[in-house]
Amino acid sequence: MQRLRSTIAAALILATAAAGPAAAASAPPGHTRLRPQSPRVAAWLTRGLQRSPTMRALAERVGRGDVIVYFEIAPRIDPAMAACVTWMAATPYTRYLRVSLRPSLREADAIAMIAHELQHVIEVIDHPDVTSGGTLAALYERIGHRTGSTGLTWDTQAALRAGDTARSEVVRGTL
Repeated sequence: MQRLRSTIAAALILATAAAGPAAAASAPPGHTRLRPQSPRVAAWLTRGLQRSPTMRALAERVGRGDVIVYFEIAPRIDPAMAACVTWMAATPYTRYLRVSLRPSLREADAIAMIAHELQHVIEVIDHPDVTSGGTLAALYERIGHRTGSTGLTWDTQAALRAGDTARSEVVRGTL
C-alpha cells in the first residue's frame, strides 16, 4: 500500500474558530483541545485513541500545550494530500490550528493521518514563536523538507514516523 503523506500547507488561511453548531461533534473524553467538526472525525479520533498508543501519547502532549485543534473533513483538499495543518488564529493565551482530512480516507489511514498531523501540532507547540500563518511557514522552512510539485508544502521525518507507527498499531490490533 502506498504510504499516504500529509503536508503542511503553505497557503495558510485565517478562518473562524468553529464551523458552527450543526457541524460540531464531541471531543473525545479527556481531550478537550481536540475538536472534531463531524461525527465521522470524532469516531476516527476516539478509535485512534483507543487503538494506538502513539496517537494517545501525541494527544496527551497536545493536551498540555497552548493550542486548540479543529479537525474537519475537507472535500476540496489538494488531491495530492491526505491531510494538512493550517493556521487559524491566536490569542495571547491560545493558538488555533485546523487539521483537514481527505474524505476518502479509510479508517486506518485516517487514524494514521491524524497521528501524523498531531505530531505537526506538537512541532508548533514546541515553537511558541509560531503565532501566524507566516511564522508557521517559516517554522517548516527551518525544520521540514519540501514536498509536492508546487514547493508550497512541507513535511517532517517525525510526522512521517508518527503516522507510520500509528497505522501499524491499528492494523496489528485488527488482525
